[in-house]
Amino acid sequence: MPINSKFPYLYYPRPKEINSTAEEAKYHNPPANNPVVSGLPLQILSSVVTNLGFIQRILWSNAQFGALKHLKILEEYSGAPCAIPCVIPIEGDDASATAADDLEVVSAPVDTAFYTSADYVRLYQGGKATPTQVVQKLLDIIVKPPHKAAVVQVLPEVALAAAKASTERYEKGVPLGPLDGVPIAVKDEIFMHAYETTFGAAKVFDKGEGETSWCVRKLEEAGAIVIAKSAMHECGSDTTNCNPVGGKTPRNPYNSKYYTGGSSGGSAYMVSAGLVPIAVGCDGGGSIRIPSNYCGIYGLKPSHGRVSSRPTPSLSPANGVTGPMCATIEDLKIAYRIMAAPDPDSTMSSMFPELREPSAPLTMRKRKIIGMDGFWFDDCSPTVHRFVKDAVQGLEKQGYEVINLPPIPYITIGRRAHSLSIITEMAAFLNGDFSGLNAANRVLFSVASQTPAIDIVAANKIRGMLMSHFAALWQKYPGMILVTPVTPEVGAVINEAHLKYGVSDGDSSIRSMKYVSIGNFIGTPGINSVVGYCEDTNMPVSLMGMAEWGKDEDLLGWAADVAKASQLVRKKPENWVDVLSSETE
Repeated sequence: MPINSKFPYLYYPRPKEINSTAEEAKYHNPPANNPVVSGLPLQILSSVVTNLGFIQRILWSNAQFGALKHLKILEEYSGAPCAIPCVIPIEGDDASATAADDLEVVSAPVDTAFYTSADYVRLYQGGKATPTQVVQKLLDIIVKPPHKAAVVQVLPEVALAAAKASTERYEKGVPLGPLDGVPIAVKDEIFMHAYETTFGAAKVFDKGEGETSWCVRKLEEAGAIVIAKSAMHECGSDTTNCNPVGGKTPRNPYNSKYYTGGSSGGSAYMVSAGLVPIAVGCDGGGSIRIPSNYCGIYGLKPSHGRVSSRPTPSLSPANGVTGPMCATIEDLKIAYRIMAAPDPDSTMSSMFPELREPSAPLTMRKRKIIGMDGFWFDDCSPTVHRFVKDAVQGLEKQGYEVINLPPIPYITIGRRAHSLSIITEMAAFLNGDFSGLNAANRVLFSVASQTPAIDIVAANKIRGMLMSHFAALWQKYPGMILVTPVTPEVGAVINEAHLKYGVSDGDSSIRSMKYVSIGNFIGTPGINSVVGYCEDTNMPVSLMGMAEWGKDEDLLGWAADVAKASQLVRKKPENWVDVLSSETE
């Protein structure tokens, strides 16, 4: 068992920096050689591709996936392929951080723009409203435009029964805790008893006859009330949340000409619009952090394996995780600590240490370090760069040490390997049955089904190599948080013509995951912290932090520091709903 400099891990990668000046190691953006296809041409392309294997192989080769196994570095790499990037702290941050000598308590600035779970609890305890009244009000709101586009399924009788039980607990003075009676939303990717799960498609993958997934069950046991299953990009296959199935493409609350981002776009919308303070999302390639960024909320992608969603089958077991999306950092902390309770029936989750109490304070290391790869960090639009650079300078003024890292080798290759890994796993999950999916996904998964095993092995070798390199960076700079933008652009503009039939736009998909996908690929935790709003579009912009495996709590404290350093006064979106007022806006 490799030992980290601070505390022991299971499966910690052998730290080894990659020292390569080879052309293949250099940072660059792949050529934009994939056509944008929508409407009737997309329908025709789908029919052709799904029925002709040689066309699938041509498109697969055009994506340069086959080049991975020919990398010169792999001839020298002696490590084993890594199929699942789960690195587990045996003890340490999550178990005993509040008592650690090198940590200090931090707090996020008071945020009055959005309600927190504490606002709901105070209302109930003061007798000014009951959970039943709040839930009934929400049930009336979410079935109306524009909110209904973010909602896939509502079971009023289930929500009201939970609200009644919560109301009775408050009447008796025995609430369950900080989430009792608080409404939440759950992404349509998560199995729940009584709810169907469609993965955003026009077919049912689970009828809701089994048990509710562990992480949602933990939230419900804490008193949270699920209001609805939220919309997602079909099968989580892209980052816009453009979904032609049933008109389930919610528009961004800050600017209706923009997407919410995906694939957890419905969850992001419901939090941003004020319908719920907490939602559950999933993230295989930025699907928590991208929509949280676009919708001006906070999202945490936990360490791989930390949060159990059993019995939900993962669409991408080597890349995907489940995590919280919240209006405030305080609720992000509470939701994470509750839903990430170790699951005794999950091989990975059960090995993680117990977490702190939900109400325990946020902490951050006394020696505060952020790392930047300038080539990578600067590869974004001028507007995004201005906001994130200002935030970094604000952190520096707050006492953070900024490490200007040398270019991280094979970042571009890692992004391509992640793309191959995740789409192949999704195709394997569907077991070759792409019927009932939209045209863009029939094309994508038909092409992915052509992936040979030798190329998956190559991708897993690249994963192991990158994990060793990042481990070496954290050995050199203990506690360092690597900072980047979340996305290179301010939002994603809606093309109205794409809403009916969907769109295949591989280049935009790859570009939007420029910063987020490495964290999925190597299993590290990541978080976004809102730092500004674009003057021209009103769209939010966030700074992203990525920490060492298992140091999710560090990221929560860091996000609070970012909020203070940016001095941001957060803004409500135009269609924000004041759920706790006596009148509905």
